Amino acid sequence: KFDKLFRTEANCEILELFLNSEDEKCVVVPQNIKIIEAVPNRLPKVKCLCISKGTEKLTEANVSSETSIYEIGASPPFGNLELKSKNSSLVVVSNHTNQLNWGDLTSREITGNLHSYLSSMSIVCGQVSAETRLPTPPLDGEHGALSETHNRIALLEGTLLTWKKQIKNVLQQDPEAQLKLGLNPTPDTEISFWKTRANNLNSISEQLSSKPNRRILRALEIAKSTYCTDFSKLCREARKARDEANDNVKYLQTLEKWMRKLNEDDVENLTAIFKPIMHTLMLIWKHSTHYNTPNRLVVMIREMCNSVIDQSCRFIS
Repeated sequence: KFDKLFRTEANCEILELFLNSEDEKCVVVPQNIKIIEAVPNRLPKVKCLCISKGTEKLTEANVSSETSIYEIGASPPFGNLELKSKNSSLVVVSNHTNQLNWGDLTSREITGNLHSYLSSMSIVCGQVSAETRLPTPPLDGEHGALSETHNRIALLEGTLLTWKKQIKNVLQQDPEAQLKLGLNPTPDTEISFWKTRANNLNSISEQLSSKPNRRILRALEIAKSTYCTDFSKLCREARKARDEANDNVKYLQTLEKWMRKLNEDDVENLTAIFKPIMHTLMLIWKHSTHYNTPNRLVVMIREMCNSVIDQSCRFIS
């Protein structure tokens, strides 16, 4: 089956040009085995095999040394860059022989800058994926791990400060932000906010509970770092906020169907929607642990009014 897909006339012509022509420098083999002559302008959504050559003409003698084969596509560019930095740049920088040639001061500066870069890259990759990713520095036994105790503790404290900033950013997000900016959000915005907040806080909790991150926190406790007390307090706040977000999502999900109807149904049908919506809101007020406050329900009612106004404007126009 593979031979039938691969040994087509078009594929053979492209490979012949790649092997013998000076102009053809690379070919891309996608999952459907239809070879492409050059790297596409946009990265494909599926994994592809890219073969490039470092010489004008490939022969049986030099094909193994003059060709490079690598994978492109599927994962976002930032993910590929992060992977390459960890598996390539970090290995070079952490090489003991290189560090001896650079000297202690230069080596420390290069290593510190690379760790900072990897931390920023990890955060960016999380933002691209719409999640909060806590960067983890190399630990003992891994490439890039610092050997001197003082330098290692300083690195771990820097990591803790980064985590603290990320967690605070999540905790400071305001469900009323769009209302305060006058953007007239609808109820689906409120539901989406609590879902995103719950996902972020659950992810942070899982990451902090992971074995590598527990080792970092344990190492700082043993070193009696002054940052541990404040971070523990912040973690307790994050746990309370996570419980609140998960509880709100559980109850607000019961409104999703009705809010979708409120936003999308014809105006003539809206009067039949109000009764189940108000009944569900009454049950949420009665049974929820955190959403049963005037502030939360006032925001929801205002956003429902925005939906009715939007529907009315569409009907009139």
